[in-house]
Amino acid sequence: MQLSDFAYQFQFELCSLIFLVCVTVHYASAKRFPTTANNFFSLILIFALLDMTVNIAGCVTLEFADMVPVWVNYLLNGLFYGLQSILPLLACVYVINDVGLNFMKTRSLFLIFLPAALFLGILLINPFTGLVFSIGTDRGSRVFIYGPLHFLIYASVAIYLIILVTIAIIYRRKLTGKQVAAILSFSIIIPITTVIQMNYPSLVLTGTGITIAIVLWDLALQNPETMLDDDTGAFNSNALLFFLVGELGRRQVHATVVNVDGLSSLERGSGTLANRTLLREVGAFFEGIQSKKNWFFRDSRNRFWIISKSRAELEGVSVKIANRFKNTWDVAGISVDLMARILVASTNIHSNLSPPEFVSIVNDALNAENVFNNQIIRLDIDSSLLAKYRRQQIIDESMRRSVKTNEGLYICFQPIVSSAGENVNAAEVLLRFNDPNLGPVSPAEFIPVIEKRGLALFIDSFVVEEACRFLEKHPEVHMLHVNLSATEFFHNPVKRISEIVKSHNVEPKKICFEITESSAARNPEFLSSFMNQMIEQGFSFALDDYGTGYSNVIQVLSMPFRVVKLDKVLLSEGQKSRSFLENSIRMFRDLDMTCVVEGIETEEQLKVVTSLGSVWMQGYLFSPPLEEKAYLEFINR
Repeated sequence: MQLSDFAYQFQFELCSLIFLVCVTVHYASAKRFPTTANNFFSLILIFALLDMTVNIAGCVTLEFADMVPVWVNYLLNGLFYGLQSILPLLACVYVINDVGLNFMKTRSLFLIFLPAALFLGILLINPFTGLVFSIGTDRGSRVFIYGPLHFLIYASVAIYLIILVTIAIIYRRKLTGKQVAAILSFSIIIPITTVIQMNYPSLVLTGTGITIAIVLWDLALQNPETMLDDDTGAFNSNALLFFLVGELGRRQVHATVVNVDGLSSLERGSGTLANRTLLREVGAFFEGIQSKKNWFFRDSRNRFWIISKSRAELEGVSVKIANRFKNTWDVAGISVDLMARILVASTNIHSNLSPPEFVSIVNDALNAENVFNNQIIRLDIDSSLLAKYRRQQIIDESMRRSVKTNEGLYICFQPIVSSAGENVNAAEVLLRFNDPNLGPVSPAEFIPVIEKRGLALFIDSFVVEEACRFLEKHPEVHMLHVNLSATEFFHNPVKRISEIVKSHNVEPKKICFEITESSAARNPEFLSSFMNQMIEQGFSFALDDYGTGYSNVIQVLSMPFRVVKLDKVLLSEGQKSRSFLENSIRMFRDLDMTCVVEGIETEEQLKVVTSLGSVWMQGYLFSPPLEEKAYLEFINR
């Protein structure tokens, strides 16, 4: 039996408690959001404060043990020992969560609760057994007696410290250097103060050790400055991902995401200071319209998120945002017009969506060409949309690999025929992709990947190379139409494309490059320069997709197109479409330009087109895109 000396010196403990209260107040006043890590750290702070308070109270009641009811000392000291066991357990759970481990997916992780649970179980029966401690009588005075299992408190703490160090070593690549240092410091400070406490029982230092460890923990693992955006005061992209980790999968997430265009306008005219003032005003606006239940983030320079548990509330927020951005922003005496594209997105709790996937899907939706300023669009991210997105990611990876190896890429030929029965062998060259794992992939799936990932230059070179190789082998083919992307015109491709054609001894007059209306509308200056240089060498150009709404007659007249391909939308039923098609053909014929009508699929459409005079035609009525062998058979027929 070991008796304790009641002359406890708890001045250090009291000072540590006051200091920890200050740390807690600072932590609570800082701008934070309720991630799992933050929740656990808040819990650690609460338990540490409670542990030190109970410890000081227990020292006082033991010093006056004869005057205090026995049950009070049993209660206070029991709570103290229990909290001493729970605190290192919480530290372990915090770090396990921080390295990305999941208790529900790895059930064996629940074993870490076993040491604390066993010790707490012994503490519950301790008042009846005295296994950990007891309040007895010695020489007529009440004394604190260490029980035979008192060492278990030190054993459980040691076990958790070993677990902490093991996790830090095994998963060090998932932690920063500061985080590893904080964990190791925690694992060193606690044993040191415990050893001192064991050798000098009257000197109460456990709280001091805990306080030092928690301060290090707060500085290294809980630094809110790394989660805040300097310009707007909002949470930043790192905070957004951390927040979504704790929310996705547990409940539905609703977000209003706003892309603000024009934020850099002041920087060009009035300097950085005015621009930062504008950013602060925009940030203050977003902060002002959100409620306490919402969370505000700045994901990038122009993109802001407001996340809530209620979609109905965000619908109202979105309307306020749209109305505000219809008006000007006054900064430093300058009026600035900002445009906002607004998306209200909701997740499905059963979709197993990861934070990067959620952010990427939302960004893709906001970057789509059909999203206009001050327009509110809505997006429900369900399992089918997620499956489509993941397939796109697979296609993305596969396409990037194929660009390097050409594996799975090949060209097809869709014949272009004459309504007058002229025997001219011409076709449009179309890219096709047959992935080794996915099988045939639709152009509607892989073309957006090419454009999004900046692979157009490689693909264009591949198609031109394959078309020239085919023409070199089959000189009987009169002409091939080859599509070029808008990206080409910024990279001065004249020399590169010309060298490909010359290397196969192909006459330039056999190649007509097709340029879409959208490309012509976006890049008129670059395109015009490129076209003139290529035409000097003998190439020709066709304006593709005419009638889809991007270009106009003036634009067509200003560029040296020899061919105009009329989009299949002009074949739709109705007198207006028929009149527009007829007038377009007549106009281009008067301008000595060749017309190709695309998308002819029925006999009725054929009759309409042939009734309008001599034109060229293309469509599934004549032939779908054909591989090389099938196309040669077609022209031989």
